[in-house]
Amino acid sequence: MPSSDQSDSLRADLVRRWKEELFSSDTVVALVAVAVALPAGLAAAVLVEPGALYAVWFASAVGPTFGYWRGLRIEVDYGTAAKVGLALSLATAVVATGVVALATALAATQTVAVGAGTVVGLLFAGVASQVAFHRYAGRTA
Repeated sequence: MPSSDQSDSLRADLVRRWKEELFSSDTVVALVAVAVALPAGLAAAVLVEPGALYAVWFASAVGPTFGYWRGLRIEVDYGTAAKVGLALSLATAVVATGVVALATALAATQTVAVGAGTVVGLLFAGVASQVAFHRYAGRTA
């Protein structure tokens, strides 16, 4: 039967790990990506078509975090992490918007254009975030 000391140390360990995860560079990348995705989606909706909003929001907010899926951690300062998130999200927004605009110009339906923008944006963001996370993996803050 565990003693009260063991439960306190387990609780302390869980809290410590939770704080490390919450206040990590990876979280900064995700937060900046979401912050950039919101206005970028609105701009795409105004410039291209209203449906582009969904493609840009989804691809730009979710895509930059794909580098973390394979367990890679970036241990850089928050400023560098914010720059990584900003670059990944802006590039993804541009790619997703461009694909929606191209599909719309080729007379595709709105559903096809938005779907293509989302898929290509996510694929681009996945590759770009893997490259970025590999570049910064192992560095220390």
